[in-house]
Amino acid sequence: MPDREPVYVVGAAILREGRCLVARRSASMSAPGCWEFPGGKVEDGELPREALVREIREELGVEIAAGDWIGRGGEAQNDRVIVLDVYAAELRSGEPHPHEHDACEWLALAELRRLGWAPPDVPIVEQVIERLARQPG
Repeated sequence: MPDREPVYVVGAAILREGRCLVARRSASMSAPGCWEFPGGKVEDGELPREALVREIREELGVEIAAGDWIGRGGEAQNDRVIVLDVYAAELRSGEPHPHEHDACEWLALAELRRLGWAPPDVPIVEQVIERLARQPG
């Protein structure tokens, strides 16, 4: 069996007023109906934070500032391995509207635990909750 080629993706934990923006995967995406930290693939030659800013602009139509790395998740899928790095992010301009997802919502700590998460995001949920809990206000 050949080694699986990793696919590197980035996600944003966009935090605002004690809430985190999450997006639900649409029927046209893999893992439809699952929630995730929005983001996407890192292109060749692209730095992870640059990819995150670009992907959020494309997917949600907003500008963000990508901050500190929060954690890593992943999943083996057939012939590839998904490696997801999630970064804290700040909304700089605009209001998010899903272009690829079928919904996006600002959720509080307890609400994050009740969602059906996409497998790569599962290991990062508690780390995001811890980050939110440390934020003032």
